Amino acid sequence: MAPVIPQVMSNPASSYSVRKAVAEDLGAIIEIEKRVHVAPWDEAHFRAELDKAYSTTLVMTDDETDSVITGYSVFWILYDETQILNLAVDLPYRGLGIARELIRKVVSLGLKKETQRVILEVRKSNQAAIQLYQSMKFTISQVRKGFYSDGEDAYTMVLDLTEHFESPQEKAF
Repeated sequence: MAPVIPQVMSNPASSYSVRKAVAEDLGAIIEIEKRVHVAPWDEAHFRAELDKAYSTTLVMTDDETDSVITGYSVFWILYDETQILNLAVDLPYRGLGIARELIRKVVSLGLKKETQRVILEVRKSNQAAIQLYQSMKFTISQVRKGFYSDGEDAYTMVLDLTEHFESPQEKAF
């Protein structure tokens, strides 16, 4: 079944909320994963992340029913680093600020745990994502040749939290 096309909203945060994913969300997450990624993770990969103490999976859901998942992020908080492993927004919900809101939540959680940086890899061909990350002050730190299973290179991008934020309580991001 195809997802319902959302109404255009000036402030998506007023109609959607971020929460921790639960096992019951995996079906919807996997369907999104298959639609948006060239080399999608399988269910076992997502289940393994839900079981790791240092891993968090967040979902953006509709406020009305809390059952329509529009996007998700999987990330680790280890020592002084937050690493985003997977970030996706379902196709009909792109352009509504959902990815930006998920990243803000990840950064906020990283700040609360006093991490020094947020790191992610992105396909060199994913210009929309690269532009989003750069607009949020991520910088390209290196090229990882042949990083993806299909041989495509990745950029490693870093947000230095010590440069952009004065305290873990800062909400300006």
